[in-house]
Formats: sequence, C-alpha cells, structure tokens
Amino acid sequence: MMDREHTPGHEDLLKKQALKEQEVHEVLGFLKRYGKLIGTGLLAAIIAVIASRGFANYKASNLAKAEQMLMSARTPQQLEEVVSKYGSTPTGPIALLNLAKLFFNSGDPAQARVQYERFLKKYNNHDLRPVAELGLAYCTEADGNFAGAAAQFSEFAKKHSTSYLHPIAILSVARCMEQAGQISDARIVLEDFLAENAGTSWASSAENALKQLTK
Repeated sequence: MMDREHTPGHEDLLKKQALKEQEVHEVLGFLKRYGKLIGTGLLAAIIAVIASRGFANYKASNLAKAEQMLMSARTPQQLEEVVSKYGSTPTGPIALLNLAKLFFNSGDPAQARVQYERFLKKYNNHDLRPVAELGLAYCTEADGNFAGAAAQFSEFAKKHSTSYLHPIAILSVARCMEQAGQISDARIVLEDFLAENAGTSWASSAENALKQLTK
C-alpha cells in the first residue's frame, strides 16, 4: 500500500501550501518596501486588511507588477493606470489615495476631492476609508471654508475616536477654528486635548498651537 504521506493528493496540498506561503511573503515584502512612503498608520491598516480578507491569494506576479507600477508612478496618468489595471489588489486603493494626494499637493483640492469621493464609492468598506474621509476635510479647509472644515474634522474625530488619525483630526479642528476667527473655541479644544494627552508625542504639537493662539 502506498504511504499516505506520499500520495498524489497529499503532494498537491503541499505544493498549494508552499505557493500560498510564497504569496504571503510577496505581500509582506511589498508592504515592507512601500511602508516608508505610506506611513506606519496606513501600513498597519493594510496589514489588517490582508489578515482579514485574504489578499495573500493574489498571484505573486500580479502583486509584483502592481508594486512596480506604483513605485514608479509620478503623474496622475500613471497612478490612474495602476488604479485601472490593479484596482482589486492591495495596490489599487493606495494608488487612488496617492492620486488624490498628488492633486491636493499640486494645489487642486477640487480634483483631490473627486478622487477621495471616488475612493469612498469604489472602496466603501475598505480599512483605509478614514484616510479618504479625512482628506475630504482637508479639501474643505483648502477651499477656505474653515468653519465647514472644523465641523468635518470634529465629526471625523467623534466617528473615529480610537483611530490613529484621531489626534490629527482634533488638532485640525483647532487650526480651522483659529482660521475662522473662533479663537476661544480653538483654545478650549487644545486645552482639552492636552489634558487628555499629556505626556504623549502629540502634547508638544498642542502646546505649540496654543502658543500661536496667544501671539
């Protein structure tokens, strides 16, 4: 009788497991290399997505091609190509967020808003959804609607109270309030933030913002 450990069925399972492990390493390699560009917060979110939704099942070759295109993309057209070709891979959402950021940094908040809204529609349940939501608030601020932006940042902070983006949102609330001439309200926000985050890495940012209010 043939040894069970050496049956064709068992060997096929071993091969499939080896391929799956290889694909996992490819995904983690992608994250390790690209993590410096997207930041530790987004990196953690993407790792969570991989763990919960099985992105490791994508073929290693597709991931490699998508990564190469993303790393070399410098223009809106190049990022759009990544989104179009590899929108269903882990690279797609990052490329779309980068596209929005590229427009924003180039002084085009209107087009950035279009891309952030596109992200929310295309990747509605994605773990990086909060990044796009925060991006929309930044676009409102860039439009000069400081009171509206303060309200958006405040709503974001309430909705994502445990997010790594929460401190950024609170400090943005204060900044927009200051620009809207709501100095007293901005001071209250910063003082409350300091009371809750004394001794953290965010404390110095809040202290500096408070000093700016007194000038």
